[in-house]
Amino acid sequence: MLAIVVLAIVAAQFTSAAALGAELGRANWAWALVALVLQGAFFLLYGGLYEAGFRAVGVSSEALRLVPILFASIFAKTAVPFTAAPAAAVFIDDASARGESGPRAAVGVVVVLVVDLLTALPFVVAGTVALVMRDRLVEFALAGTGLFVAFIGGVLIVLGLAARRPGWLEALLVACRAVVNRSARLLGRPDVLPAGWERRTTEQMAGAANSIPGHPRDMAVAAGYGLLVHLANIAGLAAIFLAFGQHLDVAALAAGFGMSIVFFIIAIVPDGVGAVEGAMALVFVQLGMTAPAAILVTVVFRILNVWLPVAIGLWFARRLRLFGAGERAGEPAGEPG
Repeated sequence: MLAIVVLAIVAAQFTSAAALGAELGRANWAWALVALVLQGAFFLLYGGLYEAGFRAVGVSSEALRLVPILFASIFAKTAVPFTAAPAAAVFIDDASARGESGPRAAVGVVVVLVVDLLTALPFVVAGTVALVMRDRLVEFALAGTGLFVAFIGGVLIVLGLAARRPGWLEALLVACRAVVNRSARLLGRPDVLPAGWERRTTEQMAGAANSIPGHPRDMAVAAGYGLLVHLANIAGLAAIFLAFGQHLDVAALAAGFGMSIVFFIIAIVPDGVGAVEGAMALVFVQLGMTAPAAILVTVVFRILNVWLPVAIGLWFARRLRLFGAGERAGEPAGEPG
């Protein structure tokens, strides 16, 4: 809903409903179908990334089986905002149901996060370079990329502390938990982070930090999948460009995609809702795309990238009963879930 409001404001500033309708009426739906297929490939490759990341920590899994779990995790992250815990819990719950180690699966989720961030960095840098070379939104791009790099640096520092000084990291997380929960109480909300969160998080980070150097082959495979994930995603965006009759301007493609990654990560709202849409539409308009086309390209990309997966994730979460472990425990072996 927030994304729709933001884009409605952008549309009101730059275009009209009639112009949007005309642009939509000229769409080439064959290219839209290509974009849909590429988004399907994106999620299949993401399943491969999770398979490789889990294998690096000793958790057996299969990419195709992990895709439904991935969709369910996307729904969980959106349904319970401002924390990644529900999304991670989906993978942990699934691993435990298959007789695998839940704590190792939690470490695997951290490994996948690190690989995903590092393999996204070249695309973010390319987008920033494109904006700098075109002399458009330079401060905007540099600030966003700086925050993105700082986020990656923070994750790597946390992993370093977990490997070398776990006691320091746990003490830091204790302080973080106190601040977060105090803020929640001031807003009349219950505690966000439960007791013991800092210990479990430290253990997971330490496990990830110690697993990465010991599995170079698995990490190389995971990195390969990570790059393919982002390539499939940007290829899907390119297909959406063509669906709305837009010239494949490499600078616009790189900049819009790069900023979508940046604001997906640094925005405080789940999945960068509103922030990503606004940033992408702004970048496209600044690089010469008409406002109606910029808005439609952005909306369709986000529908395929976020909102359709959330809807699919709701269906999988209900079917797999990932949030009903007690009920599932009584099911005969071999039934779904």
